[in-house]
Amino acid sequence: MRLSTLVLMLAAIAPSTIVAQPRFARATTIGSVDSVWSPSLKEQRPYLVYTPPSYRDTTISPQRYPVLYLLDGDAHFHSVSGLIQILATGVNGTYAIPEMIVVAIPNTNRMRDMSPTQPTTGLDGKPWPNPENTGGMPAFLKFIQQDLIPRVDSVYRTHPYRVFVGHSLGGLTTINALYTMPEVFNAYVAIDPSLWWDNSTLLKQAKERLTTRPFKKRVLYVAQANTLNPDEVATNAHFSGITQFNALMQTYGATGLRYDFKYYEKEDHGSVPLIAEYDALRFIFEGFKVNMQRVLQSPRVLLQHYQQISDRLGVTFAPSETSLQLYGAIAQDSAVAATFAEIATELYPTNYHAWNRLGLLAAAQGGKLKAKSAFERSLKARPDNAVAKEQLRKLNAPDR
Repeated sequence: MRLSTLVLMLAAIAPSTIVAQPRFARATTIGSVDSVWSPSLKEQRPYLVYTPPSYRDTTISPQRYPVLYLLDGDAHFHSVSGLIQILATGVNGTYAIPEMIVVAIPNTNRMRDMSPTQPTTGLDGKPWPNPENTGGMPAFLKFIQQDLIPRVDSVYRTHPYRVFVGHSLGGLTTINALYTMPEVFNAYVAIDPSLWWDNSTLLKQAKERLTTRPFKKRVLYVAQANTLNPDEVATNAHFSGITQFNALMQTYGATGLRYDFKYYEKEDHGSVPLIAEYDALRFIFEGFKVNMQRVLQSPRVLLQHYQQISDRLGVTFAPSETSLQLYGAIAQDSAVAATFAEIATELYPTNYHAWNRLGLLAAAQGGKLKAKSAFERSLKARPDNAVAKEQLRKLNAPDR
């Protein structure tokens, strides 16, 4: 199949195939608001939650989803959930990353929560105003680890892969989380992090923190904005702190840590988050997107592909039911389409819809025994399944 033809087919079929549930309602409802009491912070903390379209799709098996935890959630919730919506849900065949839940953490006291220490002086050498309102990051990270994550895991169908994203002081927070609790998240994203904080205290810790312990299967993405002015190239502590951190990583690295860095020359501190979030997600899940033409020629290559992804990320991933439906729908060969249906029943054996699809495809190919077996499995999964009952009635009817 020519690539241009495939792209056009995907553009035509994807919206109706993938977004089967009421999508117009979801277009106006991006997420939900919840809260949890935090003994660590001694306050009720709100959070925003985005779930992907397939989360409530009753035609597929209940699936589990990786979770992206997002700092400054009130500012970045829309942009990050939108990125995941377009990259992960199969629009135009784009399964570049897995579908994910987004948990966005709004601020209540940003300076307190996202500062690791209490500084005595600022960058200008003058006394720091209100130092008592700083240094709360250890308690904030404890809240995320001990209060928020367990709550989210208990309420939502979560997958064990977690991503932690922060910008500015939030980026400083994600780096400190990597230092102090690398087992909690699988991937850490620091966007233009404020490594200048308190005389660059976290920067000074970087070599020891990142080179003396293993970070097997962990990922770190650091983005740097162009925050330079012509008269402060040599004195810009924010810019130089990130540059020094990257130089240290390039020189020493960290055991098992997959690392990438990008300087965004055309973006400033305020504009860099959106493009950096996109690039970070593509880096974390590099190689996740399948070679469509290859898969359509040999469907079981798909299972090998996801095994490689699982080995790389350290957590098991599998093709989603919606992606298998899409591949089967655009397959020009009925035997290929049936193979995608078979894979769906192997991965999601309790979903009667998958067995129905397999039965219908087998019947269309003249495979009567295979079709009957599929519809019988469908009835076992859902005894009131009208489609399977009708198809079995037809298959069992005497030939005339």
